[in-house]
Amino acid sequence: MSYSRIFPGWNEQIGQARRWVDNVLAAHAAFRIPDDTVAATVLLVSEAATNAVSHTASGRGGVFTLRLEIAPGRIAVDVDDEGKAEAVPFLRPNTFMSERGRGIALIDHFAHAWRPLPAPRSGVTFTLLYPAVDPARRGDLPSG
Repeated sequence: MSYSRIFPGWNEQIGQARRWVDNVLAAHAAFRIPDDTVAATVLLVSEAATNAVSHTASGRGGVFTLRLEIAPGRIAVDVDDEGKAEAVPFLRPNTFMSERGRGIALIDHFAHAWRPLPAPRSGVTFTLLYPAVDPARRGDLPSG
């Protein structure tokens, strides 16, 4: 199942993006998405949206777009911003005192895979995996 929403590039909209993602994932109880996977997805969306608002034209009067694709065992997320081709997200070496680059470091750590969106789009795409439960067999699971 696919979902998409456009957010104004304002700092206040980052919280709205987190809540939207949390609500969309909660609506898929049949997939039994683990709480830690939901939390990681919300965290990574927050980081990617913050990058969009802070470092691209999205935060200067533009917008950013979230796209979610949810399937048993897999969540794919695109955070599309209004950056420029030379503003491609990349993993930076970080130290304890680093002030920049932590968003992509978190995405690199928690996501199964990630990469910049292919041109002409700008932003980042990432995938999280979790143990799949077949929604059709949900009634066969032990309650607990």
